[in-house]
Amino acid sequence: MSKKLENNGLWESSRMMLPEHKERILQANHQLERRTKPVLDMQKREEINELLSEACQTGEEITLVLWDPYENRTVVGTIVKLDILAYRIFIAGQWVKLAGIVDVLRTG
Repeated sequence: MSKKLENNGLWESSRMMLPEHKERILQANHQLERRTKPVLDMQKREEINELLSEACQTGEEITLVLWDPYENRTVVGTIVKLDILAYRIFIAGQWVKLAGIVDVLRTG
């Protein structure tokens, strides 16, 4: 028998993937890697608040660990402005929402 009739040979040679299909598969895989936001307990929140207020008063450089659905980000700098009404701080040239902070570390 010919090879085209063995092991799905006729269809094996005609397979192809469109760029749109490949892009959609990559998007679906990326969505599978998505994480849920951790819930911080009261002790951790208090620790974060204390370190932030101390850094505001002293001008000390700190490292913020920010939650992201795929991978945590870090921002290093000194706090320039604190906007209590909007629950955000200005650090390293960007506004950071307080709700997105997972951890605060002392840098200096």
